[in-house]
Amino acid sequence: MVSTLESQAAAHPDDHTITLRLAKAYYAADRFAEALPLLERLARAAPPPDQEAQAYLGLTYEGLNRYAEARTVYTRLLASKPTRETRRLLSGRLALLTRKELQLAARQAIARESLLTHTVPAPDPNTIAVMPFHYAGSDSTFRPLERGLAALVVTDLSRVHQLKLVERARVQLLLDELRLVEKGSVDAATGARSGRLVGAAQVVQGQFATGPAAQLRLDATVVRAVDVQVAAAGSSADRLQALFDIEKAVVFQLLDRLGITLTPAERVAISERPTRDLQAFLLYSKGLEAEDRGDFAGAAQAFQSAARIDPGFRAASQQAATSQDAQAATAAPATAIALPTPPPGPGGGSGTLFTAINGAVPSSSVVLQGTASGAASAVPQSDPNRICEGANCAGPALSTLVGTIIIIITRP
Repeated sequence: MVSTLESQAAAHPDDHTITLRLAKAYYAADRFAEALPLLERLARAAPPPDQEAQAYLGLTYEGLNRYAEARTVYTRLLASKPTRETRRLLSGRLALLTRKELQLAARQAIARESLLTHTVPAPDPNTIAVMPFHYAGSDSTFRPLERGLAALVVTDLSRVHQLKLVERARVQLLLDELRLVEKGSVDAATGARSGRLVGAAQVVQGQFATGPAAQLRLDATVVRAVDVQVAAAGSSADRLQALFDIEKAVVFQLLDRLGITLTPAERVAISERPTRDLQAFLLYSKGLEAEDRGDFAGAAQAFQSAARIDPGFRAASQQAATSQDAQAATAAPATAIALPTPPPGPGGGSGTLFTAINGAVPSSSVVLQGTASGAASAVPQSDPNRICEGANCAGPALSTLVGTIIIIITRP
C-alpha cells in the first residue's frame, strides 16, 4: 500500500489528500522520519488548517521523541474548539506527554551523570527537590503518605517566592529509573545524587512513622547536593489526626534553619490546609501512588473518592480530571484524536443530528392508529417521521404532523 501511495504522490505532488494518506501510512508503519516532512508541508498549507494532518503531525513528533513540538501542536488543536471527546483525548495526550518528557529527562540525566560536574553549570542555589518520605512503620495503610507528604511539602515550599521547586513527578520518575524507591534509600548521599540529576542545589528528604495511640512522627533534612552536607533539619510528632500540623511545623523549622525570612503572606499561604479530612488525604496519596506507576484508572478512582469525601479538596478534583483524561487517551488508540471532522449535513446543519432524526423511523414503517374500541391498528406509512426540506417529500406534509418532539442535545 505504501509503495502505491508513493507512486501516486510522485505523480500528484500537490494533491493534499494523497499526501495525507501517504503520511498516515508512514505513521502506521512507524516510519516517522518519512511522515514528518509531508505533515509539516501540509501544516504550512493555506488556511483553514487540516486538523487531521495537524493531529498526525503531533503524533509523529511524539514518535520521534520531539515532545515539546508535539505539545505545541496539541495545544493549538485544543484552542481550535474541538468536540468534547476530542478535547478530552487531547488533554489526555498532553498528560501522557508530560510523563514521557520527564522519563526522557531522567534517562538523559542518568546517562550523562559522569559529566555533570564538568560540563553542566551549577544549579541555582535556591532550587529545591523533595524526595518521597520513607515510611518506617509497619502498617502498610499509611505507606501512600510517602507521596502525599512529599506533594504537600512541595506545595508549601513553592509558596516561598525565593525558592524554585522541582516537580514531584520529575523526582519520582528519576527515582523509578534509578530503582531507588524499592530500596527505601533516604541517606544523604542518595539525596545529593538525586538532586544533582534533577538540577537541584538542595534536597528535602526524610521519614515518618506511626506508633501506638495513633501517633505520627515526621523527620526531615535539607541536604546540599554539592557537598552532601545537611543544611537544615526539622522534626515534629503528635497524634495522627494532626498530620497537617506536624507537616507545617517541620516546614517552618526547615525554612527558619535555612535562614529564610517569610513574609506574612507567605506564612499564611503555607499554613493553609488542602483538606481537613485525613481519610481524603490518604486517598489522594493513593491516587499519586497509582499515577506514579501509570495506573490512571486507579488514580482517577482514588482522587474521585477523595473529592467525594471533601468536595472542597481542589487538588483531588483537579488530579481526578487529569487522570481520567490520561486514562481515556491510554485506552483509545492515539490516532483517535486524528479522526476527520464529518461533513455538514444538508442545508448546512449538523449532519449527525439530521441523520439521527431522519433515521428514527425507517421507510415503510408502521404508525399505530387508535380505533373506536381503544385498540391500536398498524397503518403502513412511507416515512411519517422524516423531515421534509423541500416540495418533493415522500412522507406526509409537515402540516399534517401533529405532536410534540423533544430533542435533547448534550452541550460539548
